[in-house]
Amino acid sequence: MWSNPGTVQRFSLVCLLLTLCVEVCRCSGYFELQLISVENPKGQLLNGDCCDAERSAADGLCGADECDTYFRVCLKEYQKEVTTSGPCTYGSDTTKVIAGNTFQFKGGPSRHHDIGKIVFPFEFAWPQDYTLIVEAWDKDNGTHSNDDELLIERSIHKGKINPGEEKQAVEFKSLIATIKYTIRLRCNENYYGIRCNTMCRPRDDYFGHFVCDQFGKRHCMEGWRGEDCNTAICKQGCNPLHGTCKKPGECKCNYGWDGPLCDRCLPYPGCVHGTCSEPWQCTCEKNWGGLLCDKD
Repeated sequence: MWSNPGTVQRFSLVCLLLTLCVEVCRCSGYFELQLISVENPKGQLLNGDCCDAERSAADGLCGADECDTYFRVCLKEYQKEVTTSGPCTYGSDTTKVIAGNTFQFKGGPSRHHDIGKIVFPFEFAWPQDYTLIVEAWDKDNGTHSNDDELLIERSIHKGKINPGEEKQAVEFKSLIATIKYTIRLRCNENYYGIRCNTMCRPRDDYFGHFVCDQFGKRHCMEGWRGEDCNTAICKQGCNPLHGTCKKPGECKCNYGWDGPLCDRCLPYPGCVHGTCSEPWQCTCEKNWGGLLCDKD
C-alpha cells in the first residue's frame, strides 16, 4: 500500500503529531468537592422563613414539611472581597434535590460518593489561589414568588490549595445551618507539579525508555541514557569507536572490526602471517613477506 518511502515518512510524522496533540490537549487536573453533611434543624431559609411548611403560631417552629435541599457551587479566581455574582471562572454546577433539612452522606469524609461529589476539571496551570462558593437552596414548590428567597445558606471559602491525595475538611456554621464538605486538588494522570503543568508520560518504545518520579522528572530505565532515554548503553567494555548497539548490552561491530568487544581489526582477506592495527591491513610478521604475508 505504501509504495512511496516519502509517503510512509509523512504518515509517521502525522501520527506522531496527533499523539502529541492528544497529550497536550488533555486537561491537566481537577478540583473535587465532596459534601459530607447538612444540618438545618429548624427547616429555615436564610431570611428566616420556613422552607415549605407553615410556622406554628403556638411555638414558632416550622411544620413537618421539610426543605427540598439542593446545592449550587461556584469555583472562581481568588477574590479578596468576594462577589457572589458574576462568572464562575473555573466552573459551576448545580445538584439535583438531595434530601431534606438534615442529612449526612454515609461513610464520612474519607469515603467516595457520586452523590454529593462535584468535580471541576481544568485545562490550565492551576493558580493555587481560589474562591469557592457553596450554596444550599430549597427547591421551589410554589411557596415563594422569588427564587432568590429560597437560599438556605451560603458558604464562602477561599485560600490556597496544592495537588494531593489528602482532603481538606471545611465546616461552615451559622444560626441557620451547618454545611460540612471536603475539597482536594488532583493532577490528571501523567501531570505533575503544584500547578499540574508538568507533563511526563512513562514510555518504553522507540521514542524513549523512562519512568516518571513524583515531581514529573524523567528517570531512564536500566540500560538507557540521554535526554529522552533513547540511547542504549552498550555491553560493558564495548569499544566506543568500533562498536555500537541499538539495545542495552549489545556490542555490534562496525565494518572491519571483530571480537566480543569490537576491539580486533579484520586483516586483509587471505592474510596468512600478518597482523593489523586498522582494518584490511596485512602487516607481515618477521621473516614473512608478500601481499598476503605468505612468502618466506
